[in-house]
Amino acid sequence: MKILVLNGNTTTHVTERMIAALEPRCPESVQLVGATAPFGMPYVSTRGAVAVATHAVQDAVRAAVEGEQAAGRAPFDACFYACFGEPGIDALRAEHAFPVVGMAEASILTALQLGERFAIVTVGAEWPAMLRDLMRRTALEARCAGMGVVPGDALAVATGREDGLKLVRAAVDEVIARQAPDVVIVAGASLAGYGTALAAQAPVPVLDSLTAGFEQALALARLGLRRRGHA
Repeated sequence: MKILVLNGNTTTHVTERMIAALEPRCPESVQLVGATAPFGMPYVSTRGAVAVATHAVQDAVRAAVEGEQAAGRAPFDACFYACFGEPGIDALRAEHAFPVVGMAEASILTALQLGERFAIVTVGAEWPAMLRDLMRRTALEARCAGMGVVPGDALAVATGREDGLKLVRAAVDEVIARQAPDVVIVAGASLAGYGTALAAQAPVPVLDSLTAGFEQALALARLGLRRRGHA
């Protein structure tokens, strides 16, 4: 099987970091191929950046699909859209036959199987408002206990230039104390890996959005289902 790991940001290091985090979880029969947005912002953290990413990811996936076809290689079995909030995911699903699994959708669905109310911890001052929009669109306001924000620059946290684990742990502890969720989602490409590292230290389940989303992409790839109306 072959899974496309799509990064809606333009920072290739984030794509490489996510691939490196996922490879140990992969069965030997699964190949991961990374795709990075060809234009836009280094990290999607504003509504303007979301609008640009909506278009950029279409180009990234088309280029990846065409590259495999031109090389005579097998098509993708699934796409894991590893950008929390998934700008443009509906357009990707309309264009491609393979399943497109969104990081936010998949991790929230996982959280709902573990508890009644979930909280989201992310990085970026504008993300809580954008995620509240997502909760309204998906009719999940009553299930979302609230948001927590990790201070600092997202890319600095991702690359370890800031004490990422310490910052994320503090945000997780605060959201648990203040909002009493049943589950906490550590969300976003820049925070990949931190949720897994904290899972054994928290009094409630802590989900890493990267691993939770990938497991659903892997499950759909194994099912071998394709969207109707596509070749």
